[in-house]
Amino acid sequence: MSNIMRSIFDLLKPFLYLMVISVAVPLIIKFDVINFGGGIPEVSLTEFSQHFLLFCTVLIFSLSAKKLPQQRGFYVLVAGFFGCMLLREHDYYFDMITHGFWFYPTIILALASIFYTYKNSDNFSASALEFKKTNSYIYIVTGLAIVLIFSRLFGTGDLWQMIMKTDYQRNYKSIIQEGLELFGYAIVFLGSIYHVANINSLKKVNNSK
Repeated sequence: MSNIMRSIFDLLKPFLYLMVISVAVPLIIKFDVINFGGGIPEVSLTEFSQHFLLFCTVLIFSLSAKKLPQQRGFYVLVAGFFGCMLLREHDYYFDMITHGFWFYPTIILALASIFYTYKNSDNFSASALEFKKTNSYIYIVTGLAIVLIFSRLFGTGDLWQMIMKTDYQRNYKSIIQEGLELFGYAIVFLGSIYHVANINSLKKVNNSK
């Protein structure tokens, strides 16, 4: 019976994780709306949560690059990509230096990651194909699709102006877009957690041989 229950739990785990995310995101948005008068400012729990999830994702893939030297080129590129997203999300703070300053550290990180990967590209294709086979890959590309495409299209002001007409307020568009971004980043983070689990499983298999 315990084996059956364990199997059922393993089947339900992805749903349970997504359920937690689906509950947490609206609660975070609601917290900000209540505390900031109906909007989501740049300094808010929503923005902090986005930054934190991205930071953890960058950290996980950076550690993967350190622990897996044969796949380092691939994981440096992945960590660099999410690092660029993290820097872009901090544009509010970089603008305190000068408007658009976020571009400079972001392009430096992007070029450095690409250059390192180019110089260490021996196992890049094999590493990418191996990563593509994991459930981590599915979660990460889904989360990215939500952040980079769906949140932009579904959260566009023109769409909500057409729907709400004279009742339209910019805050509504901002709340929808930021909520979708947070949801997407949470799914990306979930994928990075699955990636850690995949690495640990591989280590156990290798140690048992």
